[in-house]
Amino acid sequence: MKIVIAGGIAAQPFAGAGNAWNTLNWVLGFRELGWDVWMIENLPSEHCVDLEWRKRPPAESANVAWWNDMVRTFELEGRATLLIDDTAPEIDILRDFAAEADIFLNLSGHFRSPGVQFPTALKVYQDGDPAFTQIWSECYACDMNFAAHDRFITAGTRFDSPQRFAPDCGIEWIPTFPPVVLKYWPYRPQERFDRFTSIANWEGYKNVEWHSQWFTGKREEYEKLVDFPKTVSAPIELAMHVHYHEEELIPYRAGGWTFTEARPVCATLESYANYIGGSSAEFSVAKGGYVLSRGGWFSDRGVCYAAMGKPLVVQDTGVGDLLPQGEGYHPWSTPEEARAACERVIEDFPNQQKAARRLAEEYFDSNKVLSRLLDRL
Repeated sequence: MKIVIAGGIAAQPFAGAGNAWNTLNWVLGFRELGWDVWMIENLPSEHCVDLEWRKRPPAESANVAWWNDMVRTFELEGRATLLIDDTAPEIDILRDFAAEADIFLNLSGHFRSPGVQFPTALKVYQDGDPAFTQIWSECYACDMNFAAHDRFITAGTRFDSPQRFAPDCGIEWIPTFPPVVLKYWPYRPQERFDRFTSIANWEGYKNVEWHSQWFTGKREEYEKLVDFPKTVSAPIELAMHVHYHEEELIPYRAGGWTFTEARPVCATLESYANYIGGSSAEFSVAKGGYVLSRGGWFSDRGVCYAAMGKPLVVQDTGVGDLLPQGEGYHPWSTPEEARAACERVIEDFPNQQKAARRLAEEYFDSNKVLSRLLDRL
């Protein structure tokens, strides 16, 4: 079976390890299942820059260097194509493969290239931003590239529920947890609890409105927790672009939050994995829009934490009983619930680590996630 997977690696060459891992867990997951996988991305040459953000020809750019590093690291030579302005030296070979592909999987729907066609493939759109994706289309007239696809999957694990508060754009959305390839995320237990961590973009994109309700980002959710770390008996650290927000973070530091700069954490695949592996657990908020929609959004970063045995204390987005709660996975809706969940993880740390890994093995393992998904396509 042949599959072409379009992702977004070269587009984010700086502090882009989390984004790269999102694409790679799909690509390597299908390869683990025995599929013949070809990874592609289309990048405008005008977006090619060096490490100082200065425009450069593609061959001299950080974008191409980052892409090539991914290809070499995972031995994807001959099965990966970075199209620059819709073309590449091996485009004829890619076209032949695409002509025989069984599935074309378009992560976030971003890939558009008239030069590569998939005449017999099932064309699958993957939505990583449930609620936002559909509102952008329905309310803001954004062309989300829906028309080019046959099936639609989403990280909104409850997006097929009538209790969801978000439009569906007349599309049948198939929910799925993000996959994680367990062999790249080994179990790394700790003897004693050290700190909660997470990796976050403080700003993200603009808020959107639907049915007179505003779907917000993470900043608004963090504003509800300015003094929260003072109530927890272990440190809470957030990796983010600190130098862009120093003044804004002053009250959070006073409230007990600790911060580390995200760029070195996310500079390489190894540094990203080591940061997660060196954490005791994840404490995170979700975008306000995910919380409001009750669509069950689940994080592609969270599945990596769980795989390494890091319990998840995460803001509830409506996942509900799709996952067992209280053992490795602790959704919360109020600061009081969040505090209680943190203390339970700290007090029962050895068992919580094992439970997090079991959660990953049962619910997030790419072999199981992708097999279940294929049965529904």
